[in-house]
Amino acid sequence: MNIDRDTIQKILTLYGSTFIGIGLGFAISIFNTRVLGKEAFGDFKFIETVFRFLASLVSIGVFISITRMLAIARDKIYKHNLIGFFVIALATAGLIGIILLIIFSYIEPIWFSNNLGSIFRKYSFLIFAILGTIALKEILKGLNKIYALSFLNAIPALAYLVIAYTYNLDNALYLEDIFLLLYGLQFICMIAIIYKLKPKFNIKKSLVKDVIHENNTNGRPIYYGSLAGVATAHIVGFSLSYYIDNTQVGFFTLALTICSPLIMIPSVLGTVLFKKFANFDYIPKKVFLFSILASAVALVIFFLFIEKVFLLFYSDDFSPTIAIAKLLILSFLLHGLGDLINRFLGAKGQGKLIRNSAFMVGIVNILGYTILVNYFGVNGAIITKILASGTYLIMMYYYYTKFTKKNKYV
Repeated sequence: MNIDRDTIQKILTLYGSTFIGIGLGFAISIFNTRVLGKEAFGDFKFIETVFRFLASLVSIGVFISITRMLAIARDKIYKHNLIGFFVIALATAGLIGIILLIIFSYIEPIWFSNNLGSIFRKYSFLIFAILGTIALKEILKGLNKIYALSFLNAIPALAYLVIAYTYNLDNALYLEDIFLLLYGLQFICMIAIIYKLKPKFNIKKSLVKDVIHENNTNGRPIYYGSLAGVATAHIVGFSLSYYIDNTQVGFFTLALTICSPLIMIPSVLGTVLFKKFANFDYIPKKVFLFSILASAVALVIFFLFIEKVFLLFYSDDFSPTIAIAKLLILSFLLHGLGDLINRFLGAKGQGKLIRNSAFMVGIVNILGYTILVNYFGVNGAIITKILASGTYLIMMYYYYTKFTKKNKYV
């Protein structure tokens, strides 16, 4: 595989913006933990978990379908109409998400030992920011708009830090203020990028049929897989809150944030090469080797510096996070390599294979985050995360080898 200069530049740009985004993510978590304290920070992460869980429910695979259609489309007008269809789908899914959040807000005080129902109702509209940002990142991947994707990775977080820090110098910030500011800025950036993509709404029946066909053959199977794999991963926030408290939700999700850089290396490669993967027969060996070696180096650096760096920025109240992160990091190494293969199979339209893998992951998540967390608390959640990521990589590699042996191209 020969990688042209433009592709290399895009890889470096996305790596750079992703590194910056991760750094900003750490800065945000440091700021939020210091401002909120461990109890309110746990509540904040629980609220995020609920929003993200419901966002993962409402897309029915349409965004995934549009992403692949954009990657293989050649006609510009057709692409702009697809983007218009994306906007309509996003608006519809967002409204459904708001309804689900309002329903949950009345159930939440009954099931959990906190009283956050009014916050879910008051800020339910922000599901557009969470759902829209996730979906837009997929759309930009399909369009190969790596620079816009880089913008979306970094600018909202940077703007939040500047505004929140400046305001907090003379004023107190509370949970609701932080949630509104963080996701309100994401929403504004999302709208700006969608506007720049110039969506057209001359949506004909033929385009709708194309989307439905793609969704039936590829998008919906991946969506079902997402429900099994991604949505069930959010169960940990519910189970830790139910069996223990939101403080443990905060510790566990903070550990996930700390470990997240390790997943970046193979995932970014897969994102940048997504469009090229559609025309490749297999993933080049040097892509695999680079991902493994770079991840191994990152793993060594992580263990060398995690404790000192963490205590340098976070207060002692959050020190239980360190032990959790040292174990969770293995799951991120496994999951990142699985994501690389996932991007290849997705570009080849193998949604059913991805779905089947996710079903296995979902079974592990459901059993682990309910049974193991009940008996072993946070340790049960850690074990589940590692087992789920290992299952994900094994299934991805199994289906990859099966596909490449039987198909030269799709």
